[in-house]
Amino acid sequence: MPPPARGAAIQLGACGMIPANTIPASAPGVAVPVEARAVGGRGAYDAAMVRRLLPNVYEGWIVVGASALVVLLIGATFFYGFGTIFNEVIEEFGWSVAATSLAFSLRSEVGGIAAPFVGWAIDRLGVRRVLMAGILVTGGGVLAMSYIQNIWQFYAAMFVIALGGSASGGGSGIVAIATWFERRRALAMSLMTVGGGIGGVLVVGIAALVEAFGWRGALRLLALAMLTIGPLMAIDVRSRPPGHPQPMDGARARLPGEEETPVLNWGVPVRLVVRSRAFLLLTGALLALAFSTTAVVVHQVPYMEREIGVSKAVAGTSVAVFTITSIIGRLAVGILGDRYSKQWLMAGCGLLIAAGSLVLALADSYGEATIGIMLIAPGFGGSIPVRPAILADYFGTRSFGTINGIATLLSTSGSALGPWLVGLLVDVTGGYREGWLLVAAVGLLTVPFAVLASAPHALVERYRAEGTLELPSSLDAAGSPPLGH
Repeated sequence: MPPPARGAAIQLGACGMIPANTIPASAPGVAVPVEARAVGGRGAYDAAMVRRLLPNVYEGWIVVGASALVVLLIGATFFYGFGTIFNEVIEEFGWSVAATSLAFSLRSEVGGIAAPFVGWAIDRLGVRRVLMAGILVTGGGVLAMSYIQNIWQFYAAMFVIALGGSASGGGSGIVAIATWFERRRALAMSLMTVGGGIGGVLVVGIAALVEAFGWRGALRLLALAMLTIGPLMAIDVRSRPPGHPQPMDGARARLPGEEETPVLNWGVPVRLVVRSRAFLLLTGALLALAFSTTAVVVHQVPYMEREIGVSKAVAGTSVAVFTITSIIGRLAVGILGDRYSKQWLMAGCGLLIAAGSLVLALADSYGEATIGIMLIAPGFGGSIPVRPAILADYFGTRSFGTINGIATLLSTSGSALGPWLVGLLVDVTGGYREGWLLVAAVGLLTVPFAVLASAPHALVERYRAEGTLELPSSLDAAGSPPLGH
């Protein structure tokens, strides 16, 4: 049998590998992925800025870096930074802790509801378009929040920010990265999430902005940064196009006479994923993680100020400690996740979060509270890359955007309930002790869910066998040689 044409797809069936006919991208009736279309006549490559500046770098790593910078911007403002305005908003408007926390719960719930639709849009329109739109909507929402005068406007602005954040947060970058990596998937995803960790470090600066310009002025400056820098980074984020000349994972260049390594494109249908035991158990673990970690992130600064009695600047440094320590968890799980069981790593993350929350409940000083934060942070950080990595391993990447979005939706009730219930307990009891005990108990539930969520081997074997193999092209459309790695 003659070798298949470069760029051809190979259908894997019961009788082995059967070369499929090579179909030109311009053939009538052939659907070409948005991000695989040529820009400027470059075939598999387009005119994105960083790829032109770094032509010898594997494009997957460029996507990781650009996604990390976008997550840095969104995380610093949307996820971590809003904690710095929490007490200021309560003092200006006289709202209760529970009512203010409800807005942060609304942020999580709306983002979760939007996630499946965002995933669907990514699978059909491409990551870059969805990411760009998300950045613009999020920036507009942050700007609108700086002008609020009552609580319904506060909720409305948070609603807009949540919609944009669902498209511009780490979910979009994760979907793109999943298509560029297989053997190094956990590591690549963990490196992207480091951007969020660095964004948390910037909370010290955001707290300084709030003290210098007020919470409204600080939000306007953050919106300006998001709307100017974000789109420049989003240009370099896209999914791997079919027939891309660089080997998967950025492997070494092929030697003369050496056979090309095909890339397997497979995925379990969404309808089977959502009914599988593995998916339901993983969702339970993710819900428990979301409940506990979001409650800590939202209430960390108010807790430090209100109960521990430190200044806003000192409370901001605790967020920096949290995020720096979380980077250790992100990188550790990224390295270990490509070698050891991801479900056990997820269970370990839950144990750390539960232990740290218990320390917070018992803490009487800034030092003791910091110990709790330093236990929670690696669990929080490690849980971020392990979730999408295990979903991609279990169910493939063909419909990964939609699957990741559904998982986010189902687990988001935890993100919504956690901050609100902790805030309600603060209003009722006058302190955070009972809230942190609740967080510890829910975080501990991660362990049994994760341990029982074994891989759906039958589904994996069946749909990997029905997947398609694609051979990297040796030359792009302009006749250029393959890029180095």
